[in-house]
Amino acid sequence: MLATPRLEDLVRGDLADDHALAWSPQRLTWSDFQGAPPAEGSEGAKTSYALYSAWRCRGTRFEFRVIAGFRPRQSWVKAVVLQDTAQRGAVLSHEQTHFDLAEVHARMMRGTFGALTSPCRKTDQELSALAERLVQAEKAEQRRYDAETNHGLRVAEQAAWNASVARRLR
Repeated sequence: MLATPRLEDLVRGDLADDHALAWSPQRLTWSDFQGAPPAEGSEGAKTSYALYSAWRCRGTRFEFRVIAGFRPRQSWVKAVVLQDTAQRGAVLSHEQTHFDLAEVHARMMRGTFGALTSPCRKTDQELSALAERLVQAEKAEQRRYDAETNHGLRVAEQAAWNASVARRLR
């Protein structure tokens, strides 16, 4: 009889398949951004991440895992940012907050799924729909973050978001 893989191993396998780094308090560095930047466009850098999740029921026992993962091969920075000392730090801070915000939502997702009443009575479609709603809420907040900070160019708004996201991670 084959052993059933642990849920944690399944999610970590998905991260490995994507060459993703699980969120941790350790800060990103520019060396983590390994993708090729586009020649066109005004963005100086791009953080690619995903919320990796899996669930299953063992009888009536519900198991759920979600991990925010940074995808280095899809994340990039333009040389012009790296060559400007002021931009280097500010842009990296903005990108880090994107990843930290993804972790905030991973925690919210863990809390939501952990608080479900009788989740093993729900269909896989119902659970998938809930997960998708939570992912869409995360994407909406990421868009709001970029809009309110103008992609990190509004210094005061960026500082406020940095502080807010840091508080939510505590």
